[in-house]
Amino acid sequence: MAPRYDARLVAALVDLDDRSLAIAEICRRLGDVAASIGVPRPSYVHVRRLVRAKREYEDVEREQRATLRAIGGDVVTKIMLGRFVDPYDVAERVRIARSS
Repeated sequence: MAPRYDARLVAALVDLDDRSLAIAEICRRLGDVAASIGVPRPSYVHVRRLVRAKREYEDVEREQRATLRAIGGDVVTKIMLGRFVDPYDVAERVRIARSS
């Protein structure tokens, strides 16, 4: 079973994650943080898994925001052109965007 990491270590991982850094470098820096707060160093495998999950979550979140902005833009455009905006259609598009 994977160990449970100190919340301070997880918070440091979030702060340290910079997509320009290699995961190995993040792991080294996180190990320094762990040593400074007196908790066990996380393994590379666990750091890699956490970083990849965080980045994947951020990518999905970014895509959802872009999709929701596009839906909002479509609604504003229709309103500005005096066209009918079907609220049920908008609600369905938002539901689909949030579920994917």
